[in-house]
Amino acid sequence: MSALSVELSLELWAAVFAVVALAGLLQGAIGFGFPVIATPMLAMLMDIRTAIVVTVVPNIVTGVVAILRGGNWRSSLGRHWPVALWTLPGALLGTKILIFAPQDWLKLFLAVALFVYLRQEALNRVDWSAVRAHPGRAGAVAGFLGGFLSGSVNVALPPLLIYFSALGLPMLVMTQVMNLCFVTARMVQTTGLALAGQIDRTAILISLPLTALALLTMWLGWRIQDRIDAKTYKKLLKVFLWAMAIGLAVQSSWHLLVTAR
Repeated sequence: MSALSVELSLELWAAVFAVVALAGLLQGAIGFGFPVIATPMLAMLMDIRTAIVVTVVPNIVTGVVAILRGGNWRSSLGRHWPVALWTLPGALLGTKILIFAPQDWLKLFLAVALFVYLRQEALNRVDWSAVRAHPGRAGAVAGFLGGFLSGSVNVALPPLLIYFSALGLPMLVMTQVMNLCFVTARMVQTTGLALAGQIDRTAILISLPLTALALLTMWLGWRIQDRIDAKTYKKLLKVFLWAMAIGLAVQSSWHLLVTAR
């Protein structure tokens, strides 16, 4: 398969830079979420594979920075690193889906993943005592599912949030471990795309200025982290993600209906 074209119009590149700036800011403010913001927004404007390719380096770099920030990261990762290991086979399978699945079905799947993430509070009220009783097995399942979602649609949060929330991890530890899972899965995804001819050196070079922008806005997010009202912020973020999820679901469903006729 030939490498993806990253020859976007000036308007689309302006949109890409704006989206990356916003995603970096939110990553800095809450510690995770770069792909949750960037991927659905860009998927509304282009196909998912292109959206992932142009943001591949910013995704990895912001994840690594989030792991290292906050200190005590060796202790945080020392106990829960096997979950990240389980993302490897999941991400490999998910990347296969990303490469070969029709775009409209991928967008619909991304919308479903966002809907699940947005219903996180309801899912947290479920009895997850089995997770606490069997953390090793549950971690393997959460890691595999997170890797699969990360490889296929770049959104790994739902299963990982459920798992780590059930264990009652402190927010800093949860953030560091989840970012390790994201980075691990993203490396598998990037390698798979490259081996399939879906990403080349040009795409990597193009994403370098986006990485610099993401790091700058991530730093700004750290600066405003303690100055924003957490409840208001989360409400606005949810409204935004609901709009993205509904938009993707409508867009992909409409295309599928038109194609079926």
